[in-house]
Amino acid sequence: MHSLILRHPRQAGFTLVEMAIVLLILTLLASGLTVGLSAHMARRAEAATDDALAEARDALLGHVVLRRYFPCPAKSATDGAEDRDSPTTCRKYVGLLPWAALGIHGLDGWAHRLRYALAAPYAKDINLSVVAEMASLADGAIDIKTRNIDGTELFLTTTGGKTPVVLLSHGPNGFGATDLDGNLLAAPTGSDEARNAGGDGKLFYSRPLSENPAAPGGAFDDRITWLSPNLVAHRLVSAGRLP
Repeated sequence: MHSLILRHPRQAGFTLVEMAIVLLILTLLASGLTVGLSAHMARRAEAATDDALAEARDALLGHVVLRRYFPCPAKSATDGAEDRDSPTTCRKYVGLLPWAALGIHGLDGWAHRLRYALAAPYAKDINLSVVAEMASLADGAIDIKTRNIDGTELFLTTTGGKTPVVLLSHGPNGFGATDLDGNLLAAPTGSDEARNAGGDGKLFYSRPLSENPAAPGGAFDDRITWLSPNLVAHRLVSAGRLP
């Protein structure tokens, strides 16, 4: 008599160990994709900001060639018309870019309004005497500073090169920025970003990116550009707006 040997079929599906391994692999893949996507989105926002600053710079140069003066800052966070008191004066000389007056969006890659500062002589009709005056103007000229690795401050603008126009994005942290709805975001914690967000509009900092709050001047991610008086004069002369 033969004995009957029963063979149990192998169970289909995953064991708990196999499931754990699969979940671990999926988690690692998802984490890698998230990091890659975040880096990609950050690069896109930075590129969009650089494009917005370049567009604003071109629009301002077009405005000065067309009208022979720069626009005043915006009336408010929700009104992009220039805040002009008279044909020769602004109600303020530092604030938000007058996006409506320039016919552009005026937003950086994080949907924050671009900041704008203007030297008073350039808010009125620009002629050769005003351009020459700007070289030695002490009150109303705008300086740009940077920092060495050790924190030592250096001027990027000097006598004869003080800028009449500054354009600024408050960067990805948005400290000191104004959003699309007109809300003022959290104040900067670093002294250099605080100077860019407030102050009298006569001094700004342009530095490499730093996430270290203990660095000289604090953490910094502002993106800034400016115009030299020589470039403004060149554009006006080239367009036949100055002799």
